[in-house]
Amino acid sequence: NRPFSVTEMKLETPTVYQQKLRAPLLERSLSHGNYVVKKAVPRLPARLNAEKFREAIKNVDTFIFDADGVLWLGDAALPGSARTVELLLSLKKRVIVLTNNATKSRANYAKKLAKLGFPPELNKDSLVNPAAVVAEVLSLAGIKNSGKKVYLIGAQGVRDEMDEVGIDYFGFGPEPEDNSDGSAFMFDIDLEIPVDEVGAVVVGYEKHFDYHKLMKAANYLQESDCLFIATNEDETCPGPNPSFITPDAGPLVAAVRVASGRDPITVGKPNSPAFDYICRRWKIDPTRTMMVGDRTNTDVMFGRDHGLKTLLVLSGCHQLEDVMENHMQDKDNMVPDYFADSLGVLSL
Repeated sequence: NRPFSVTEMKLETPTVYQQKLRAPLLERSLSHGNYVVKKAVPRLPARLNAEKFREAIKNVDTFIFDADGVLWLGDAALPGSARTVELLLSLKKRVIVLTNNATKSRANYAKKLAKLGFPPELNKDSLVNPAAVVAEVLSLAGIKNSGKKVYLIGAQGVRDEMDEVGIDYFGFGPEPEDNSDGSAFMFDIDLEIPVDEVGAVVVGYEKHFDYHKLMKAANYLQESDCLFIATNEDETCPGPNPSFITPDAGPLVAAVRVASGRDPITVGKPNSPAFDYICRRWKIDPTRTMMVGDRTNTDVMFGRDHGLKTLLVLSGCHQLEDVMENHMQDKDNMVPDYFADSLGVLSL
């Protein structure tokens, strides 16, 4: 009776994470086909410049780009990133943007891309984020027709994507101010919705996260049929000031995991739900697809674990020192095939 663990999400079949769920809500198939992924072999990545990049992508049809630290940093496009995307589109390559940031909907990210000068081919239909994957997983789980609601700890992007598919949720925003004296509130919390009427708890980045939300999530998850879904488990967010730590969804997910005793289905990179989402929509050939990102423990691992070529750009979170450390520790699925200083240098 042990809850499903995201660490068990192997690529035996692309639906293994669905099959291992105990909750009966997941009845529809999430299958997109089977892929055989070879075990990573230890090696150090090759540095790419514009000339070597052209050679390396001859057998690549699809590019999957992370956003923060790759295409942009904060509210500014990284120099040359739009130019490199335009180059790939001119070569008839498919470009998909896959971010672990669920604070905005795909529609709002499309507006940001346009504002930052990226080509119009990068629109809502070429974007994937955990909010969209959460909404689809919940839809496939049958939540909408189950009569149950979703308890949401998450940002506006998750709300927007769930609204789009008609999923009923509650819990968004700050909790009412607690005016109790002492610790009595801990034993008399109002759950708003009865435990047996909640079909899922979704946890992502939430600036209003507090003790009340943690208590509610932990109690709803005591119902064995209640799904526990996390948008992503990134520890921090990249930003313009590298010395300032901005916690991401990971610490919040960890708190709910410990309090509830449950492990989540995490849909963002490096996990399989995001990969399945992409495969269902674009029917990609993993052997002819390249993942481009700035984090070894999400972007590179996502690519390596799913049989993609991988390129690490050093314009965001992780640097060559991190790659070397991964190599020395035999963390081969966090060592990319290639690296470059930034996306922009590949189209000079």
